[in-house]
Amino acid sequence: MLQNKISRQLLIINILLDNQDGISKNELVSFIEKKFELLNQNFKYLDLAFKRDLKELREDFGLDIPYSKKHKIYTLNDYTINDSRIELLLNSFKIFSSLVNSSGLPEYIIPEKRKSNGIENFSILTEAINKKSIIEFYYFKYDINVTETKTVKPFALKESKNRWYLIGFYENTQEFRTFGLDRINNVTLTVRTYKKSPSITEINDYFRDSFAMFTDEKTEFVKLGFDIRDGNYIKSYPIHTSQQINFIEKENRYEVTLNIKITLDFIMELLSRSWSIEVIEPLHLRKKLASIFQEALKRNK
Repeated sequence: MLQNKISRQLLIINILLDNQDGISKNELVSFIEKKFELLNQNFKYLDLAFKRDLKELREDFGLDIPYSKKHKIYTLNDYTINDSRIELLLNSFKIFSSLVNSSGLPEYIIPEKRKSNGIENFSILTEAINKKSIIEFYYFKYDINVTETKTVKPFALKESKNRWYLIGFYENTQEFRTFGLDRINNVTLTVRTYKKSPSITEINDYFRDSFAMFTDEKTEFVKLGFDIRDGNYIKSYPIHTSQQINFIEKENRYEVTLNIKITLDFIMELLSRSWSIEVIEPLHLRKKLASIFQEALKRNK
């Protein structure tokens, strides 16, 4: 089963991450078989399936898992999670694995209470992307409080700030558009299809310097200052992939530099750190935040 194959491959990655010095094939196979026993699945990890899993991890995710004939161990050398697909699968799988012996969801697991984020549309949207089907749906626009009908060529699904977005083109254009899944309703696959879609590399490059999903600004160099508390939060959970952070010991504070597009979403992120933020560069961003703070002060006197 496909589910079992994915589970095996994620288990291999997990085990190798937990055994940085390497692990023998027998230990790997035994560990995975025992995991499937916990799921009440009678599974024998045959050599052919094991080799195929390693091959697919290398081809699909670019993970090379070398085998040392001298030490008779497998390793995952110099590994960092630089593929968000692997990270998404691993995080979900770790949660699932930790609950495998529980009956239902234990009361000590307390998920955040959130309204729908559009995940119910995942299945039909992934089907449309796989089939290259043009889709139609109703889309609610927050800025004008109106629902519109959209006709879109769907290319990818992207997560940003705990929300999921559909990326595509309008039917007769070649310009990227994004649609929040939480605002999409009544998705319909039409009988029309499209032939060519941009590569995932092109899509990632388009959003590379963006914060969240807005892309309508130029990339700029930004330097920010934070106190030690906010700086530690930002160090553990970076604002953006371009982030560089340095601790200024004599001033007991952090300096953060970014190469990023200064969009409304980015400004809102900075405002969430208003407790300690100082905008050092660029000047126009410093003036923008100062103006927002001044207006807020007037409203909240």
